[in-house]
Amino acid sequence: MDHKAYVFDYNAFMSELSGMLMDALSTGQTDSLVKFIEGNLDSVTYPYGSMPDQETWRDVVEPGDPLDESWQAMVETPDAHTYGDFALTKFYDPADDIGLSHDWDEVETMLDSELGRAYYMVLGTPFGPRHELFDPGKMGSYFQSPAEVEEHLSQLERLIGKKKELAPYLGEMIEMFRLAAAQGKGLYVTF
Repeated sequence: MDHKAYVFDYNAFMSELSGMLMDALSTGQTDSLVKFIEGNLDSVTYPYGSMPDQETWRDVVEPGDPLDESWQAMVETPDAHTYGDFALTKFYDPADDIGLSHDWDEVETMLDSELGRAYYMVLGTPFGPRHELFDPGKMGSYFQSPAEVEEHLSQLERLIGKKKELAPYLGEMIEMFRLAAAQGKGLYVTF
C-alpha cells in the first residue's frame, strides 16, 4: 500500500465541508456535496492518478487538474465517498504527495516500539460515522489537525534528540510534518 500524505487546510475543511460530508456519509444523500463542488469549480481539482479522459480517451487527466462543467463524467461511483473525494481537493493539492510511500509500515512498526500508538502519528484519525467512515479508495483515509501535526513533529524531534541513530529512518516523516507545520495546516493521509 502506498502511503500518500498532503498538506491539508484542516480548519477550512472543518468549517466549510465536514458537516456536509458527515451528513452525506450518514444518509447517502449527496446533493449538498455536488452543489459544493459545482459552487467551487474554480478551486476543486481532479483527485486521482492519471486516467484517460472518458469523453475523448486521448487526453490524460492528472491529479490536481482543474475541473470543468463536465466533471461528473469522471465520477465512477456517485456516492458520498467519491463526491467527498472531489470536494476535499479544495483543501489540498492532489499533485503534491509528501507521504511515506511503501515505507510507512516499517516506520509505524519502529515508532510503535519507541513511542506506542504510532498509528495516529503515521496515519491520523478516520472521519465519519462509525458505520460509514470516509474512505474513497477503500484502503483508508485519515486526517490530522494542525495541533496534531505540531505535537507529532515535537514527539519525533524529541525522539531523535534521544536516539540520533533513528534520524535516517524518520527523515521523510519529519519533513512531512515540518511542511505542514510551516504552513499552519494539517495532513490528509490516504492510500
